[in-house]
Amino acid sequence: MKNIILVYLGVFLFCVKSEAQQFKGSIVSGLTLAQIDGDLLSGFNQPGLRGGLHLDSRINDRWSIAMEMAFSQSGSRRQLTDSPGAVIHKIRLNQVEVPVLVQFTEWKFKVGSGLVYQRLVNYAIKDIAGYDVTEFYSFRNNHLSFLAACTVQFNERWGMMLSWSKSINALQTDNPTLKFRSRVIGIQTIIYL
Repeated sequence: MKNIILVYLGVFLFCVKSEAQQFKGSIVSGLTLAQIDGDLLSGFNQPGLRGGLHLDSRINDRWSIAMEMAFSQSGSRRQLTDSPGAVIHKIRLNQVEVPVLVQFTEWKFKVGSGLVYQRLVNYAIKDIAGYDVTEFYSFRNNHLSFLAACTVQFNERWGMMLSWSKSINALQTDNPTLKFRSRVIGIQTIIYL
């Protein structure tokens, strides 16, 4: 974890020039497909919504720092092919995310990676019989994830981003043997202001 932070800090300090930075704001909205490792359910079967505000801070022609504040949904959902030993049918996590990315730009593409702070707003869990079993699980309010993203900017006004993230710390606090970790694929539209 410390090594990841040091790498990002090093890239940032290496890229900073004395010239004035430029900022570019945008609105983001899109969909997520989520999976939770450790719940015995497989596949990215839990769709969700994602939307918020995005800010790019240009360091030079090729490098930028991006930050967002967005509402995001993730979780997992049972499919017919999942393990019969899985007792969970569906997990839904609603959270506010603050990703910070270091991005490299080449032509119309931006490739970046960084960390995401996630604050859990609420969550719901249903078992295979359809009963709400949320009260039997205790999830952390604060999560940290690794994020990798690629953006295609179609013109000056809009672009599309494809992202992948994975939890660094376990989602739940109540069970030391189960280590739920979220993985999310996101597809979103970026409308530049």
